[in-house]
Amino acid sequence: MPPDPWFNTSENNTLMAVCTRKLIKNIGIGGIIWGIINIAIGVFAIQDSQINAGILIIGVMMLGTGVQALRRPSLGVLLTETIVTVLLILWNVFITVVNLLAGETFDLRGLIFPVIVAIVIGNQYRKLGHLRALIEAVEPKTIEATKNVCKTIVKKKVKEEPLILQTTDRKCRAQLMDDRVFFIQRDLLRAFIAPKEAVRGAIAKPEAKTWAVVFNHPLGKIEYGFDKKNTEKLRNWLAAVVSPPAPPPPTQSV
Repeated sequence: MPPDPWFNTSENNTLMAVCTRKLIKNIGIGGIIWGIINIAIGVFAIQDSQINAGILIIGVMMLGTGVQALRRPSLGVLLTETIVTVLLILWNVFITVVNLLAGETFDLRGLIFPVIVAIVIGNQYRKLGHLRALIEAVEPKTIEATKNVCKTIVKKKVKEEPLILQTTDRKCRAQLMDDRVFFIQRDLLRAFIAPKEAVRGAIAKPEAKTWAVVFNHPLGKIEYGFDKKNTEKLRNWLAAVVSPPAPPPPTQSV
């Protein structure tokens, strides 16, 4: 399904850029670990045959791409990570063919994981293509400010804060404001601001005692569930009417 249209605001695009940088860094960490593993495999395998130097080279490429993702997270690095993963798939296909010609049995396990990783990373690159310039232009002070806001909300005690919700799995918190809600996941892979009416329309079963809200995020569907107490907070907030500001006192003519 297409993402909810209210995600396409400047503030949500900035939040998505910050979260995407965090996602790319996480992928970079995985690339470093995966690269080290493939380098180790290559070092031992090359002793049996010089043809196994290919896996060693791919491992070095993965390691380098992972380091670059940590240093300067961008969609370009995400694309490079996808390409290197595809190279690993092609390498595994090549080795599989060589082994089959040598009379060995076909083992599908070496292909499944790289294919899944390549599809997932490539799909995220496709969905985030329109944010390329914004991701690279996010200033360090914006990233730091976002992290500080998240830390502040996460540290607060939900029981003492009538305007802060926490999901049942404790992976996400929501700061209730006058006419909007600021959703922040603890891992900072998702953070966005939803208008009040969008939250009202996202309630899966309004008649239920505990609520769950479902959003069509640009990276896929998101569902947040709340327990009874947090549902009551959300219900009261939705029912509240924000009073308009009082008009200025009339001026007296002299």
